[in-house]
Amino acid sequence: MRGRPRGGDAIDAAVSERDAVGFVAVSRGADPTSRYLTGRAFDCDLVFVRVDGETHLRVPSTVEPPSLPVSSVRVDDRPPGTAAAAVLAEHAADATEGTVLAPRTIPHDAALHLEAAGYDLASTPAVEAARAVKDDAERDAIEAAQRAATRGVGRAAAILAAATVEEGDGGDGDSGREGDGGDGDDEQSVLHWDGAPLSTERLRRQVNATLAAEGVDAAGATAIRAGTRGDGGEPIELRSGEPIVVSVGPRGPTGYRGALARTFVVDPDGGWERRAHVACDAARTVSLVEADPGDDAGFLGSELRAETAAFGFSMADEVTRDVGGGIGLAARENPPLDGDRELVAGNVLRVRAAVTHPDHGRVELTDVLVVGDDGPRLLGAAPTGLDPSRW
Repeated sequence: MRGRPRGGDAIDAAVSERDAVGFVAVSRGADPTSRYLTGRAFDCDLVFVRVDGETHLRVPSTVEPPSLPVSSVRVDDRPPGTAAAAVLAEHAADATEGTVLAPRTIPHDAALHLEAAGYDLASTPAVEAARAVKDDAERDAIEAAQRAATRGVGRAAAILAAATVEEGDGGDGDSGREGDGGDGDDEQSVLHWDGAPLSTERLRRQVNATLAAEGVDAAGATAIRAGTRGDGGEPIELRSGEPIVVSVGPRGPTGYRGALARTFVVDPDGGWERRAHVACDAARTVSLVEADPGDDAGFLGSELRAETAAFGFSMADEVTRDVGGGIGLAARENPPLDGDRELVAGNVLRVRAAVTHPDHGRVELTDVLVVGDDGPRLLGAAPTGLDPSRW
C-alpha cells in the first residue's frame, strides 16, 4: 500500500505565519521529501506547489501523470521554477509577487526562475520538522521494517551458530567461491558453513535473501564487518575469535527504513570484545532513560558516548561519534543527536553505540527507538549477546 501525502498542515501554518504566497519544492529523481509530500515514489523531476491550502504537482511528459488525492497533477516540460511560478500565478488569488517559501535544498536554477517571475524566496524548515514527528502509520511502517531487520540479522546469527571452525588453507586465501577472498594469513582458523569457507559476501547474501523474503529492500545498507580487516566492502573469509558486525538498514514497501546492528563472536578467545560489548549495551540502556519528550537530543547523544567511554574507552579514538539520529523515509533525518533540539513524542531515532580498536576490531549495537508520550521504547526484541547460538 502506498503512503498518503503528508505535511500539508505544517506547510500551511508556515505560509500563514510568514504571510507568504505559497510553498514550492522541486525534487530531482528519487527523493524522500517528495515521497513524504506526495505519498509515492517518483524517479523524475517533480514540482510540488502548495497554495491556498491546496497541492498542485507538475511532472515531465516522460512519465504518466499519477492519480493522487491532490488538487491537480499535470504534465509540464518547462523548467521547474517556471512551472511552479505558473501555478502560483494561477492559484494564488491573483498574487503575482510576494514571498514564496521553499526548502533550503531547492535547486539553484529553480530559485532563479521563481525570482525572475517576481517572487522572493525564503527558506523554511517546515517539512523537515514535520517529517521528524511520525504519525501512527509511519511508526507502524518503521516497526515492520525493524521486524524484517531482526529476521535478517537472525539469519546471520543462525549461520554463524552452525558454522564450523577449520584451519586456514594458506596461499592467497581465495577460495574461488562466490567472490570469497582472503588476506593470505593462514595462522587463523576459518569459519566454514554449508561445505565452504564463510565470507562476508556469502553472509551478506544470505541476510539480503531473508530481507527480500520478508518483503523489504536491503537498500544497499547491509554490511558485514570482520575484525580489523576492512570496512565490510570487500569479501573476506570470516575467522573464529573475531568480532563480526552484522548491520542492516532495510526499506519497507512504503519507503520507511529500519536499522539494526549486532556483533557476534564465534569461539571467542579474548576479553576486549566482551568489555566493549558491555559498554555498548550499557549505552543502549541509557537511551531508555534519556529519551523522554522534552529531553535534549544533544544531551542524549553525549550520554551515549559518555556511557560507552566510561568502561575505559577513549572518547576521541575508540568511541563512535555517530550515535544516531532521526530515521524514517531516509536513514538520517531530524532530530540529530547533537545541538539543542528538544525531543518530542513521535520522534523515531536510530540509536547507535560502537567501539573500534585498530588491533581488535569493532563492536556495535544499533537499534530504533520511539519517543512516546509515556516514554521511550525500543522497536523489536532483537537479542544483544555476542554468542550467535543464543539468538
